Amino acid sequence: GEFDDVAGGERIGSGEAALAGISAPLVFTLLLLRLPYRAPITNLLLSTAALGSFYLYLRFRLNIRVPVPMILCLVLSLLLDMIGNRFGLFSRRVVFIPYDIVTHFAASGLSFIPVMWLVMQLMRRFAFRLPLGFVAFFSATTAFSLAAYYEITELIDERLLGGQRLWTPRDSVQDLAADL
Repeated sequence: GEFDDVAGGERIGSGEAALAGISAPLVFTLLLLRLPYRAPITNLLLSTAALGSFYLYLRFRLNIRVPVPMILCLVLSLLLDMIGNRFGLFSRRVVFIPYDIVTHFAASGLSFIPVMWLVMQLMRRFAFRLPLGFVAFFSATTAFSLAAYYEITELIDERLLGGQRLWTPRDSVQDLAADL
């Protein structure tokens, strides 16, 4: 299990791929657990560390330059959640739609854009060829998986850490429907 890095001639070993695959969810989990209960500056620093480490790995190890709009999509999705938590908007409506639904819908859409861009860049980097429809499907399912993982962190927060992140028995289901 190694991947050829077409641009630099280096090989990405399966150990490195596994470490990156384990580190990313771990950092994501640390960011999302207790998110509503931390000070905004702490969330800002953790978000910067999470996105910064992701950016630096792509830039300096895989030689993939992430455009600023891709990072801004991820930042905006995190900001929507942080703003909702900070100002108690999750129990309110935007026009007639609950803020929670708006946030999940927008965050999934904003996540889909950089996920699809990254999948296409990784395919180019490692000389994979797939039909665009398959790339879009894989990107959508990856973005949805990230949203589902967010729901799992909310459940962990609620059940194991004493938080209050599930507002109704249908909260997770409604959030996932909006994410999809």
